[in-house]
This record gives sequence, C-alpha cells and structure tokens, in this order.
Amino acid sequence: MLNNNGGDLRWSNWSRSVDIRPSSIEHPRTVEEIQELLRSSRDRVRVAGSGHSFTPLVATDDLLISLEGLDGDVFEVDGEAGTARLQAGASLNRLSRAMQEHGWAFKNLGDIDVQSLAGATSTATHGTGRSFPCLSAEIEGVKLVTADGSLLSVDREQHPEWLPGVRVALGALGVLVEAEVSVRPAYKLHRRTEIRPLRQTLLDAGSRWARHRNYEFFYLPYCDYAFNITHDETTAEDFSDAGGDDDEAVRQLKLLRDLTAWAPGLRRMIINLIARRFKTEETVGTSWRLLANTREYRFNEMEYHLPAERGLEAFEELYTTLEREQRRVFFPVECRRTAGDENWLSPFQHGSRISIAVHTPHRENHEWFFSLAEPIFRKYGGRPHWGKLHSLRHGDLVELYPDFEAFLDLRRRLDPDGRFLNPHTAALWGEAFGS
Repeated sequence: MLNNNGGDLRWSNWSRSVDIRPSSIEHPRTVEEIQELLRSSRDRVRVAGSGHSFTPLVATDDLLISLEGLDGDVFEVDGEAGTARLQAGASLNRLSRAMQEHGWAFKNLGDIDVQSLAGATSTATHGTGRSFPCLSAEIEGVKLVTADGSLLSVDREQHPEWLPGVRVALGALGVLVEAEVSVRPAYKLHRRTEIRPLRQTLLDAGSRWARHRNYEFFYLPYCDYAFNITHDETTAEDFSDAGGDDDEAVRQLKLLRDLTAWAPGLRRMIINLIARRFKTEETVGTSWRLLANTREYRFNEMEYHLPAERGLEAFEELYTTLEREQRRVFFPVECRRTAGDENWLSPFQHGSRISIAVHTPHRENHEWFFSLAEPIFRKYGGRPHWGKLHSLRHGDLVELYPDFEAFLDLRRRLDPDGRFLNPHTAALWGEAFGS
C-alpha cells in the first residue's frame, strides 16, 4: 500500500507488519524504464509486488520499484510446449483471467491470488496437492533486469545452469520482469468442504492427499473437529450450495474466544456444537476461481514446510502445545502438502513437504509464533516460507539448504555491489549491510 501525503513517501505491506519510507518510489511501465532507473542511479533497490509478504523483504530507505504498472499480461502461449510467457509484475488473478481468454490456466494456485507473479515465485508460494510443486518450479525461463541495467535471460538454452537459482531468489538477483511458465488447458474443479473429527482427519490425511487432486485441512483451536477441503477435476456444470464467508467465520471465532476467555472448556463445547451442525458444501467452477479465496481480514502469518514423513507428527505437537499454552489463539491452523523440486532456495527442494501455517490478527501480538510454534517446526526439520514470519538467519539456512552457498555465489556474480541488499536479506545471506 502506497501513501503520498504532502510529499511524504510511505509504503506498507498488506498486514502492516512492514512500514517504510523510501527516498523514492517509481512505477515504470516498461522494461526499458526499469533499465534506465538502474543505470541512472547507484541507490540500493528493492521491488514491491502486492505486499503480501509478512517479512521485510521489500524494506528500503532508498529506491523502491513497483511493478504494478508494467504493461502487458500474457505475451505468448505456446500450445505445443504447454508454456506461457507472462508479465511478472501482474497479479496471479489478472494472469488467470487473461490466460482463460486463451483457453489456458495455471496448473495449481495457492489460496490467494492477489500476489504478483514475481513476488509469488520469488518466495516459493504454493498451493496444495501431493503431485503439484510450488509455482516457482513451473518456471521454464525468466528475464531479469540486473544491477547494471542489463536484461538477462535465463532459460533452457541461455545459462541453464542458473535456472535452479533464479526460480526462487527473493529479489536478490535482479528485477524479475518476465517468466515463461508451464501451464495447461483451462479446466474446472469440484470443491467439497466438510467438517470431520480432528483425530480422523489426521488418520486419513495421507490417503486423502493420495486420492484427491488437492486436499487441505484447517484445525479449529479448542475444537475436536477440522474443516476438510478437496478439489477434483470435473466437466460438470457450474454449481454451488456454499453459503459460508471465511472472514466472517474468523470474526465469530474471535468473538467466541473473547467471550469465553475465562472458560476454555465452555469454548470447546460451543465450537464443537457449531461444528457438528456444519452442512457440507459443494461447488463446481473454473479452477482459479475455486483454488483461490478473497481474504479481507488482515493477519500476520508464520508457515513452515516439514518433511512429509514428519509433518503430521509436528502438527499434533503443535496443536496440543497451543491449547495448553496459548489460550488466545483462535485462527484456524492450515495444513497443506506440496511436491518436491530441485531449486536451490525452494523449501521443497529434494522432497515433498507438509506445510503448517499459524495466524493471528494483524493488531494482536504474534510473539508466540516464535516462542511456541517455531521451535516445534524447527525440531521436525522445517524450512520457513520466505514471505512469512520466521527468525532464521544465514547459519540456520546453510544447514537447511544444501545449495545455499551456490545461490550466494550467483548473487555475488549478478549483484557484486549489493544493490539489491537490505538489512533483512543481508542477514539471510550472511552479508554486511552498510551505507
């Protein structure tokens, strides 16, 4: 979010966890304008997408470049290769609509689609589905404006050895302006949302990931039930009997927490009663409309990706710890699964992972993320989502990512003067940060 009051430039992310005052904010409309910005200044540079990262990846006192105004959406679709050349500053929602007009779609999406393609892929944003990798892994090539203003192509023919490094790069290698993405013909999905006992949900989760195209579940704190959501491909006519409002449900859970703070047993009894009365909902529609949801209720979030063989074990320890020690938690805890890939900074490198996310309203204290949830995630070998809150630094990351130093070598090669560094990324890379 950009504010310009009386010449006072200010940028904040969606949850307001990052609030900065850059010296300048530029809105280039073409790649050539981005190149000129980098050539005409030696300022440090960060790039803003839609602001849906909770970490200070974008924070800078110098030049902030917004990609929202870049021209174009879908530059080309190669039906034979099954790829689309996409403008990286456009939102996933905008690109989904544009590709639909060509009869194509992303293979999978996360549960929101307002992020820019550049921001989503640079942080390894993912959906759910045992057979589907994160969105970054679908990239076949990119175009980057590097620190000296050059336009660099990395694909199967040009610098292919760098592809595993550029797919997930946190904006450290340059300004991502175009991506060639593996896509598929447009398709429809059948979504089913049902309430099931939590114990049964955990017992059946593995088989449901195996049976369904997409599967995830949401545990309700102080409740013995969980929401289970599946998506499967269909050719049926559009249909919906869903009447729920996710944001309103969260507000009601917060109200119940506040009213029963003195009696957690009463809280459990009331939530269980409401959960048992939930009517299963079904919807058939266009893939991207069902995979992604609208989120207006602002929150902060931590998400870690656990080895698939230990993820549910970690989940059990997490929810028992939260109910024992964190009575103020009320946000549903999300659990998804993603296929592995081979990209250097992908949290899913070398194997499928189960992702667990915890949330709290953006105006409430979230320190329990770090004192309660993060130690459990780390105990089970978790890797953090790059765009969500975590406390890891260079030494931790070197242990978690076998190719971390290879990425840093590439970063130093493409940005030898550290123009794309900020205090947050410098700590991740183990680099000094100064004026």
